[in-house]
Amino acid sequence: MTSATSEYLGYVGHPELPHGYYPYRGRRPDQRKDWVGTAAVVAGAVLLFPAAIALGHVSRRAIRRGESGAVRRARASLALGYGVALAAHAAYFAHAVHAAVMRA
Repeated sequence: MTSATSEYLGYVGHPELPHGYYPYRGRRPDQRKDWVGTAAVVAGAVLLFPAAIALGHVSRRAIRRGESGAVRRARASLALGYGVALAAHAAYFAHAVHAAVMRA
């Protein structure tokens, strides 16, 4: 019989437990999708609101499935995305009203 330390193949919760056992529920850390929330916030910060909104919703779906824990990043990206979209639409509307008034 070999010792438990010679069979240790990385973090498995405890050396005497079978390989692949993780002591918590959900995805393993190497299979998580926390990067989606980070990418969504970055997209919102550089004013790419369609990408921020889409990635924010993908991140929220990953949170509901238990694949991610980036709740605050998902909310921030959605707020940034929808906020920038609202500001862009308001600026376009203001410009259109201004152009219509100047023509009349």
